[in-house]
Amino acid sequence: MTRWLIWGGLAVLAALAVPYVQPAYVWLQSESILDRRYTLPRSLVTADASKDGVARGARLVRLAGCTGCHGPDLRGKKLGSPVEIRASNLRALTRLYADEDFDRAIRRGLRADASSLWVMPSQAYVYVHDSDIAAVLGYLRALRPDGAPTPRPKFGRTAREEIAHGDLQPAADLAQTQMPARDLGPHYAGGRYIAMFACGVCHGTELDGAVDGKVPGLNVVNRYNRSQFFSLMRKGWSADGRQLKVMSPLAKQRFHILMDWEIDPLYSYLTARAQAPTADQITGAIR
Repeated sequence: MTRWLIWGGLAVLAALAVPYVQPAYVWLQSESILDRRYTLPRSLVTADASKDGVARGARLVRLAGCTGCHGPDLRGKKLGSPVEIRASNLRALTRLYADEDFDRAIRRGLRADASSLWVMPSQAYVYVHDSDIAAVLGYLRALRPDGAPTPRPKFGRTAREEIAHGDLQPAADLAQTQMPARDLGPHYAGGRYIAMFACGVCHGTELDGAVDGKVPGLNVVNRYNRSQFFSLMRKGWSADGRQLKVMSPLAKQRFHILMDWEIDPLYSYLTARAQAPTADQITGAIR
């Protein structure tokens, strides 16, 4: 009788504990990821303070979409769910960050304390050239420091669940695993670089779009002739002349500043990439 009472009591306790097991696992798993520290790679990039460097940096900041998250004055702004976060006040960080700290934040998704940034699309900037990072830093250094540093993000239940399940990942982890776009040789190198730099935030640096299909791969460029592609980049128009919901504001905010000599090689690379045989097709042909 006593044994049955003991086992019954344990069963009741187990049943009462069930609702707390999952939240405890989520908190512990997410906390271990949030507390992770990374090796800080050495950076030799220094700000290009020349007049041309600062001007080029101002253009690159706009083209890369920095103002979309950090605001037109780069003082940061509130971003949406699942993380309660404000994009960093970059003008405040100019007082606190060395050039190598900025470089690691941009291309590696790392804070100066070796923790990871969150929601920062560093995976799109991993392959940005040193000279372009130097120009961006030159522009940031030329701005008047202003405001206070942005507070750390807050991770509520929804965010922690996404972190624990791998749906929301640290920027540093994403930057370490991001692959470059397909290399089609030196003739297309310029267009490939522009594609990764300008399009990588949404379409990924591999340019294949999102796994869930919400963001298309850039093989869709096959639907556009050269003139239509120029309208896509400058106005956000589809091949049949419709205003695209996502591309239209991006064209107005960012891509309309692209010069003809930038859009033309971008189109050439994307169309050549879309028409090139895939690795599976090449392997099948060899067999």
